[in-house]
Amino acid sequence: MAFEYRRDWDGKEWQRFSKQLVQVRHRPQNVQDVPDRVQGDAGLEFITSDGCCYQSYAPDETSDVAKAASAMKAKGARDLRKLVKNREIVSKILGHRKISRWILFCPFLDNKDVISHLQTVAKEVKEAGLDFLATDFCALVQSQEDFETEYQQLRAKAVGAPLPITKPTSGQLEDAHSKLDQRVEDKLKRAFPFDDDEKAEKRKKIYVYAHVERENVLSDLRDEFPDFWEASTECIDSEERRLEMAGAEGDTAPKQINSSIDRVANALKSQVPGLSERQVASISQGQVGTWLIECPLDFQEPNGK
Repeated sequence: MAFEYRRDWDGKEWQRFSKQLVQVRHRPQNVQDVPDRVQGDAGLEFITSDGCCYQSYAPDETSDVAKAASAMKAKGARDLRKLVKNREIVSKILGHRKISRWILFCPFLDNKDVISHLQTVAKEVKEAGLDFLATDFCALVQSQEDFETEYQQLRAKAVGAPLPITKPTSGQLEDAHSKLDQRVEDKLKRAFPFDDDEKAEKRKKIYVYAHVERENVLSDLRDEFPDFWEASTECIDSEERRLEMAGAEGDTAPKQINSSIDRVANALKSQVPGLSERQVASISQGQVGTWLIECPLDFQEPNGK
């Protein structure tokens, strides 16, 4: 079965990952990131020492080919024309370099009209007589498929594409509740004895949801990034052994819970740096839900018995 690249990306997430691919191709020391917090990025997101300028873009629409193409054409044309509009700023950013390739870098490319449209705009930009354009200047539209080698190198280094969080389905939650309700409820009553019925029910649902989401994240990692999965489970096992030997830290249930979440999160950040913040949070918070269900995390009765 042919490999399928992920199509649906958050804009910032795609910007970070596309930069990783560009750095693998050109080497990090040859890639200059252009910050966009002050007056935008002037149509340049990453500049390479050999004259390539990348503008990353992840369209919101991923299934409708025509709508995605329309958004990509609009984005590419708008940012290409920024080279003319912001010529003085761009010239200062580039220094002695000249642009030979301006590349709209998207997760996918389905419609060749995007290419022809940007060629037309590139011709218009070239005719503006910008002194920082090379004589062979042209605009390209590229996708993950054009970076297959770089993509595989990232995967091999266990710094691959961040996976989207698979949300628990209603079926998964119903199944988990039917099996785990009473066990979690009993523990949470000991941990939070002053919760009324409504708050206790809400808290129980949160922990069961976190448990199922954690299961989904680890399952996806095992299938797509086994190195990530192995390192993550080692972090979890280490904290579980500590819990079984020494117990939870803190004199109250909330402190004990937060301590376990922090320990797992810090271990993941240290040992599995390729995980996103969202994945770290899902695994660490969900693991506490799992421990409430399976042990070793438990709490004494309010009277200390």
